[in-house]
Amino acid sequence: MDALKADALKRLDEKLERAALREGAQLSSLVLCLVQDGRLIHEFACGRARIAASDAYSDRPAQPDTLYRVASISKIVTTMAALSLHEEGRLGLDKDVSDYLGWPLRNPAYPDKAISCAMLLSHLSSLRDGDSYTMPLGGELREFFEPTGRSWEGGAHFARPSTGKPLDLSPGGYFSYCNLGYGVVATVIEKLSGERFDRYVKRRVLEPAGMEASYNVNLLSDDAFARLAPLYRTGLEGAYDPQGAWQPQVDDYKGARPALPCPALPGIGPEALERYTPGTNATFFSPQGGLRASVRDLSRLLRLFLGRGELDGRRVLKSESLALMMKSRWRFTPDTPNGDCYNGMTRECGLGLMHTTDTRDRFGGDALLPTGGPKLWGHHADAYGLLGGLLFSPEEGYGFAYLLGGSAEDPEKLRGNHSSFFIWEEDIHAAAIEAVRA
Repeated sequence: MDALKADALKRLDEKLERAALREGAQLSSLVLCLVQDGRLIHEFACGRARIAASDAYSDRPAQPDTLYRVASISKIVTTMAALSLHEEGRLGLDKDVSDYLGWPLRNPAYPDKAISCAMLLSHLSSLRDGDSYTMPLGGELREFFEPTGRSWEGGAHFARPSTGKPLDLSPGGYFSYCNLGYGVVATVIEKLSGERFDRYVKRRVLEPAGMEASYNVNLLSDDAFARLAPLYRTGLEGAYDPQGAWQPQVDDYKGARPALPCPALPGIGPEALERYTPGTNATFFSPQGGLRASVRDLSRLLRLFLGRGELDGRRVLKSESLALMMKSRWRFTPDTPNGDCYNGMTRECGLGLMHTTDTRDRFGGDALLPTGGPKLWGHHADAYGLLGGLLFSPEEGYGFAYLLGGSAEDPEKLRGNHSSFFIWEEDIHAAAIEAVRA
């Protein structure tokens, strides 16, 4: 490494530390990796992976191999699992998912329009999250979509025709971010593979990519499970108190594996997971957000994309499959809104990936730099206190990923200055891009 790059990485670390220690808005932990020209060139970690003073297992520093629940970055891996079946000719991206599920999935307002996996993976399906998009073990996926189902919610999981502006809310017509759609895709993966979702993804994507990660904490190795960090806020149930103590929100296992690593209906025990019939409800492993992975794992995912599906001499997916993920399926049109752009942060979508467009307008912005920012593929993440991102440029051959284990202040109070991202993310985007461009 030349002196110029070494100086750039030193400045990067200094900027990341300042971001993590921002007065009144400290982070519990921050980890980051940089990938360039097919190599992992830098890792950074600061803060605490576990925060407690009551036992020797707790209060550990964050490291690049600390595992977190990486929220919506998980959607990338779920999409890759679906594409592995597409490569084998078993999954048609544009085919009616009803044919795979074995029961009709149709929006009642648009009964003649089929819903496809491509629509689900690009948030164009006309499905909506409602109050809940996870069906616990013991229930079935179809209970979200049938009036007699326990999670029907009065049809809240379907878009209804617009009564105001003339919007096309039918399948394929309108972008609305939907976690539940990934639960549908994961159930299709199970139906076609005959395997439970967590096991199939581990075998077909994560292990071939050399990643320790898993959607099921009990499929992690003992060593990886010991490095799993809780996520934090300075309050409970979504509340924040910048002067308060850090409170774990999820994955606070204290070194003991759970008897049942997923939500379950009352009276359902661990034995039910082994008896579960794949293809009936894959939502309980949170295919939209439940991957546990380290930033070092994510560096391998970046290298896989930059290597066009090949990593360390092993082909994980065909280059054509990754190209499909990066083919634009939707782009926001401000003059005639064709989707929810979420404060201007979401402007373009492929399959399981978003694309930044370096835009600022009355809706907000997805610019990664104050001026002249790159347009990168990837996905951001926000759940249970975690913030994160995985972003890359296949043209320029670089990428970076970062995970924030929790913030002392409510992120919604701390939007950025030149975009709709949060202040820490603006700092991280700018510092990482400066370092790889040095």
